[in-house]
Amino acid sequence: MKTRLIYLFSITATLLITSCSEDDDANMDTQAPEISIADPVEEEEIAPGGEIHFDAIFTDNVELASFKLEVHNSFDDHTHASVKQSESENNPWSYNEVFEIEAGNTIHEAHMHIPVPAEINGQPISEGHYHFGVFVTDTAGNESQAFLELHIEGEEDHDDHEDEDHDHDH
Repeated sequence: MKTRLIYLFSITATLLITSCSEDDDANMDTQAPEISIADPVEEEEIAPGGEIHFDAIFTDNVELASFKLEVHNSFDDHTHASVKQSESENNPWSYNEVFEIEAGNTIHEAHMHIPVPAEINGQPISEGHYHFGVFVTDTAGNESQAFLELHIEGEEDHDDHEDEDHDHDH
């Protein structure tokens, strides 16, 4: 009986010591990080075989943990309906990478160059609209995300606006 009483007292004391207090709730991080993207810009055009120049600043009120960069095609405008693909949409490119942020940082400046392949498996990549996503997570698990639309298009897909015979009025 005495052993049971000591055991019960030990469990009760442990629960009281480790239980949540009002201070724990007040110190809980519920604020998501902030994302400020300088480059690329919305609707930026990137040539296959070129690169996406990425510059951004991430901030958090407590501590940053990681960020993820994601690029994927948006040929279906994300309706996920049945869409007939053209020949150029048969070889879309995607990119997905997670980067850890050094512990203790509340501000992180990200600068990198993401190569855009000209070909995948010997075939030209699909040109068109792509989504560029940035996800930032803090140590409490709060996440923010930002998306830009990019255009991956070859140089020959653009009109030559320096042509003197080109009529800009019509």
